[in-house]
Amino acid sequence: MTHRSPTAPPGRRSVAPLSMLRERGSQGRWSDVAVLGAAGALGTFTLSAGLLALGARVMARLPLVPQQGLRHRPDLAVRAVHGDRVHLDATKESSRAGLLALRQSGGTVHVRLGEVTGRPTPTTIARPLLAVDTVDPLTVEKAAVNGFFWAGTPQTAHGLPTEEVMIDSPVGQMPAWRVDPDPADGAAAGRADTWAILIHGHGSTRGEALRIIPLLHRLGLTSLSITYRNDTGAPASADRMHHLGAAEWEDAEAAIEYALAHGARRLVLVGWSMGGGIALRTSVRTAHRDRIAGLVLDSPAVDWQDILVYHATALKAPRPMRRLAMWMMTSQIGARLVRLHEPLALDEMTPAYYHDHLDHRTLLLHALDDATVPPAPSRELAALRPDLVTFVPFEGASHTREWNRDPVRYERLLAGYLIDVLGLDEDPAALTYPVRDPASPPGEESIGLRI
Repeated sequence: MTHRSPTAPPGRRSVAPLSMLRERGSQGRWSDVAVLGAAGALGTFTLSAGLLALGARVMARLPLVPQQGLRHRPDLAVRAVHGDRVHLDATKESSRAGLLALRQSGGTVHVRLGEVTGRPTPTTIARPLLAVDTVDPLTVEKAAVNGFFWAGTPQTAHGLPTEEVMIDSPVGQMPAWRVDPDPADGAAAGRADTWAILIHGHGSTRGEALRIIPLLHRLGLTSLSITYRNDTGAPASADRMHHLGAAEWEDAEAAIEYALAHGARRLVLVGWSMGGGIALRTSVRTAHRDRIAGLVLDSPAVDWQDILVYHATALKAPRPMRRLAMWMMTSQIGARLVRLHEPLALDEMTPAYYHDHLDHRTLLLHALDDATVPPAPSRELAALRPDLVTFVPFEGASHTREWNRDPVRYERLLAGYLIDVLGLDEDPAALTYPVRDPASPPGEESIGLRI
């Protein structure tokens, strides 16, 4: 007898009994799981790789994007202002020994303070109010620390006649301050052919040079405080990015050519932080090596790879991210990912490279509490070239604040080096070079410094 399946009711599809469905083996089930797992792993890997690349790109761009005014962010609370003193929150920076200046309202308020004199409360410190440089007074609100100590121009800060000049660089005209020796000072005027090219640091301004211009003027040197590409008031580079000195040295070279065209015969390159790295790179690449008498480097960026690794480690960035960020900065393909027009020659900005190429006597001052540019590469360069480099550590000073920590010692070292390297005919032991009393008006000098 033949069995037939019952006819399905109208409107319904016939469904085979469970016994007639093929049972799927375990291999089929696990192959599906494997496919899903592989897809998930691939997605996770893609996501992780994407996050790694994104993090590396951000890390690579951080030191390259110009950030003007970086040092003037109001972050120090002013708690009380008296006629002769100011009370501040006791922070690591406000409590340091040495001189301090404060800015408020974008620079319309500027005051200079002396050494810490006491602790009005457990959380505040007191500093004497040496001078108020602006019409508006300091108020009880947050202020920015001005490590340059002085404000304005060499004219307004020190009473020195200052000319604003323009320097033709490969990317356009760069403004600079030019301060000539006093023509009434016969000995000083006789050295007008010796120029100091002053180069500020990353995110900084030419005001960084205001601390040493009076001493250079007293010695009879012509000072040229320059700007470089991507500075405020200066032309931008094609990619609008810092190149950490790899390209900015061309602007320093333009300043050298300006100086030579205007009577300079000997040059001293002076640089702070990245400006120190620019001075170093200029000294080994310039077409005018024979005109450079020496270098003065203040907390200089001697090794950018070391600096970048130091900051990436401080941010707890994983090693693969650090390596990828470095690749982005130094390779042709990677440079495009961070919008650099060309990769950075970081391998040419190391102690080992300068060991092979440095030709000039160098005074290298470095703050030992430097949390921006670690001092180890400066020590290394001095150890590699003891015949050329004199390394002077400054205890208790933060980044490029050696002058602020001890202006008398700083200027003694600088004056002694310049007298020696320039072969000036005076006897250093018989000279007294005045160090400006920070509280005195421009033109008045009340602290004598014996060399």
